[in-house]
Amino acid sequence: MTNNQPDNLETIKSDDNITKDSVIVNSSMKNYLDSKILKVKSYNLDEISKIDKNINLSTDVIEEPEIYNKNIVELNEKQLVKGNVVSLNNKEVLVDIGFKSEGTISLSEFDVIPAIGQEIDVFLVVFEDRHGRLILSKERAEFEKKWMNLRTAASDETIIKGIIVKRIKGGMVVDLNGINAFLPGSQIDVKPVSDFDSYLNQEFEFKIVKFNELRQNIVVSRKAIMSDHSDVNKKEIFDSIEKGMEIDGIVKNITDFGAFIDLGSGVDGLLHITDITWGRINHPSDRLSIGEKIKVKIIDIDVDKSRLSLGTKQLTQNPWDNIKNNFSENDKVEGKIVNIMNYGVFIEIEEGIEGLVHISEFSWTKHIKHPSDIYKVGDKVKTVILSIDQDNKKISLGVKQLSENPWNEVENKFKVDEIYDGKISTIIPSGVYVQISDDIEGFVNNEDISWTRKIKSASSILNQNEEVKVKVLDVVASDRKLLLGIKQLIEDPWMNINNFFKEKTSVQGTVLFNMDKGVVVLLDNEFEGIIPASKINGPVTDYQMNDLLTLNIEEINIENRRIVLSIDESKVEKQDSKKNQSEDSTIDQDSDK
Repeated sequence: MTNNQPDNLETIKSDDNITKDSVIVNSSMKNYLDSKILKVKSYNLDEISKIDKNINLSTDVIEEPEIYNKNIVELNEKQLVKGNVVSLNNKEVLVDIGFKSEGTISLSEFDVIPAIGQEIDVFLVVFEDRHGRLILSKERAEFEKKWMNLRTAASDETIIKGIIVKRIKGGMVVDLNGINAFLPGSQIDVKPVSDFDSYLNQEFEFKIVKFNELRQNIVVSRKAIMSDHSDVNKKEIFDSIEKGMEIDGIVKNITDFGAFIDLGSGVDGLLHITDITWGRINHPSDRLSIGEKIKVKIIDIDVDKSRLSLGTKQLTQNPWDNIKNNFSENDKVEGKIVNIMNYGVFIEIEEGIEGLVHISEFSWTKHIKHPSDIYKVGDKVKTVILSIDQDNKKISLGVKQLSENPWNEVENKFKVDEIYDGKISTIIPSGVYVQISDDIEGFVNNEDISWTRKIKSASSILNQNEEVKVKVLDVVASDRKLLLGIKQLIEDPWMNINNFFKEKTSVQGTVLFNMDKGVVVLLDNEFEGIIPASKINGPVTDYQMNDLLTLNIEEINIENRRIVLSIDESKVEKQDSKKNQSEDSTIDQDSDK
């Protein structure tokens, strides 16, 4: 404190109890407790009693617990609440939800700008964002209300409406008033769906079959509703139909064994492939197509299993009933081949009427191994009816009967020992068929091919379509037999075997094949000889086809037509010695290198 004090300050001596020497007082400061300034109201005893009484009445009201709860709302984040619009600007809307501060909602969330004072539903997103603001959402509130409605519909199994908006893998997407749900392909209809796109942008009724709150995933079904309705309608239909009734239906599905026909109200019937037509078809799709409207006849009803057997061929008369009125034996008919078996072909001469042409009825003279060699399914063939068995529904047909039987003149045309040029038409294990005229084939047995060779299979020395000369050995028209020979064109060389070979001489031979008994070798002039296994050092498998051997003739048996051979060991040793010398020379050359 300086000694230079203002004029309006004065020094006051302190009492003995005051520790400081002095206190500075502003003598010009107003005293606000002065009665001239402060008017103090005074009360008498009666007035004070009246005031106390009023205070007690007020206390009774305040002590009621409801006063503390009045206008107090329990709020939580992620909650749907109501609020009043208190203000808005060009970006936000302020809403009072009873919290300590107003919440904000982006103006872009409103399709229609709300009025101040309007009550709206809002979703409490967060109490405070990073700017300390209470954030609300109008769009999320709308979603929550829709989600709550769907939750209730799922719980109560209430039927809801939706629009199929998109096709995805495994099914479709359904718009349930702004919320997407999944509709599996198997739940679209009670019948298999082939054209999914036909359901797009259409409104249908659905039932919620799966509601996942956590993943916000909804699965719906249209089939469930249709099944519920169809169960009731099925009973009505089964009560109203009877065996033999003709009804209309739509082809719902086609399988290998038949077709399922939709008769309406969820009722299906099976049209088996054998009941589609009196004739033969390879697959139901040959006559039916999915979505086709057809008339069917009920041929059987199983009420317990709710099954219907249907037929379309039963709508017309069985063609076999009038078979003898329409066809007779020896009639010439044309038909289409519908099936080929190894024993013949089936020909449809009229829808529902098939006949068999046995393989033996194809040709008078030609040997045919399999019908497919000359025919195929779908070919049109002219035939003659040989017989009709109405009871067993069988017709025998023939093709060769369309022409004269050449065997009637074969004995006059072909004489024994005559020689003809022919062509091998067919080779079988026992011999070959040779065509010697346009309509006649003869047969050459394996043993009539060669004097000197033992033929296991003619294909080892002859080829199909090969031209050969043959001699007629025998003609039996009644048995349709014309036997030919090839070896008979020359003299039997075994009669002059000594002109070709002599015992105890050396010959060259080529291995044909080996067997357990020994090795068979081809010698000069088409003779065959055998090296018995007992005369071979080592296994017979050491000798392979086309190996060239030097052999000794041990025995010539004219009666049994057999030449026994042995291997010339001296030649083998010389060949082995030459081979060893060649190998040694090769080794020496390699060493020098």
